[in-house]
Amino acid sequence: MDDDALIQACRTDSEAFRTLVERYQARIYSFLIRLAGRDAAEDLFQETWLKVYENAHRYEARGKAASWLFKIANNLTRNHWAKSGRRKFVSADDAAERLPDRAPQPHAALEQEESRKGLAAQIAALPVEQRQVLLMREYGQMSFKEIAETLDIPLGTALSRMNYALGKLRNALEDPHA
Repeated sequence: MDDDALIQACRTDSEAFRTLVERYQARIYSFLIRLAGRDAAEDLFQETWLKVYENAHRYEARGKAASWLFKIANNLTRNHWAKSGRRKFVSADDAAERLPDRAPQPHAALEQEESRKGLAAQIAALPVEQRQVLLMREYGQMSFKEIAETLDIPLGTALSRMNYALGKLRNALEDPHA
């Protein structure tokens, strides 16, 4: 069953809902950890799936399931920040927690862990608007058009935010002491 059909079926079919969660849980949870931090991610993750279930009947099947799911997660994060009165920036440890770990050779393990934490810290330090685009692109595997629609911004703005994010990451990684 494709994602559109799963969303439409999940209100009446618990197996369809379970399949949808299994397909997207890692991507959504990784996105939330990097966007909101470990402390908030678990609650936001649960709230995301509750909203998906509650609003499945409103979903219009147009092949944009990932965009719809990430928009829910993103909106819940923004609401969380508004309620807390501040924007939560994630720590390097939170951000590094869910980065892929590809079993390195023993002699390279320490160096690779340091690099992972360095990259995670740089991602966590990005302005939230740039971090959203970067995370949706990398972890949500969304097109820039889908990102723009999800965030309700022009396509050019999504592309620009990604360009700025990549530029900042590139500069930080080339000169980590700057």
